[in-house]
Amino acid sequence: MSKYQTFEDLQALGSEKIHEKTHISRDKLELLLAKSYDKIGRVQFMGFLSILEREYDINLNDTREEYDMYRDKHADLIIPKKSVILQAPSNAKEKWVVAAAAAIAILLGGGYVLQSFLSNAPREDVMKLSSLAVEAIKEPAEANVSAETNVTSETNQTVAGTELNTTKPTLAGAQPLNSTTILPKYKVWVGMIDMSTGTKTQKITGEPIVIDTSKNWLVVLGHGMVEINSKSGQQLLKEKNTVHLSIENGSIRLISQSEFLERNGGKNW
Repeated sequence: MSKYQTFEDLQALGSEKIHEKTHISRDKLELLLAKSYDKIGRVQFMGFLSILEREYDINLNDTREEYDMYRDKHADLIIPKKSVILQAPSNAKEKWVVAAAAAIAILLGGGYVLQSFLSNAPREDVMKLSSLAVEAIKEPAEANVSAETNVTSETNQTVAGTELNTTKPTLAGAQPLNSTTILPKYKVWVGMIDMSTGTKTQKITGEPIVIDTSKNWLVVLGHGMVEINSKSGQQLLKEKNTVHLSIENGSIRLISQSEFLERNGGKNW
């Protein structure tokens, strides 16, 4: 019997691991796992589900029905692709040749007139315009140099004064209290379980994931190409497959899938 029984089990497995087995593109898998029904056509979506059912010996009829219900309910938001009928008129080539010849004639005539005008224009006016342009460029440049000099001087004085008057160091960008931040290298599916309430949350994101460590959590990541910043320091992971984490008493640690299953009542997610 397959250990994957529901669509949620596939979400916990992650797009990277599913891609390696099914060769479905990562972008499409992320849309499918996130249930972005409005962004995947029906034929393509049903084809992906058939592949997943075959490869993981799983029944996804509930997901099919959910997809159809969503599409029926939001039909006004789904823009159908326009069909394009290509029909070349018999005289299309002849019209194109005539239009191209006319355009070339207009360009040649316009170029000749412009060249004549420029050759007869007074060179003195051109030189005056050039001189004015050079002067206009010089003035802002000189003003910028002066401004930069003043700012640099003031900055140096301020820094010097600060160094003399400062007695305590200031820490910039310190890790917030009671939190751990996970920085994914690229988009990842993340599932979180609040151990005190059993509440589950999930999303696909490429942004930093900030976790409140005042609570106890079980965390699943679709892949482990992430950087973890916690109160104990920085940890860089390079795991392509699914990663399981435990956060207890403010500390975060990697756990095995078997330990995750044991602590989550035998469920992958």
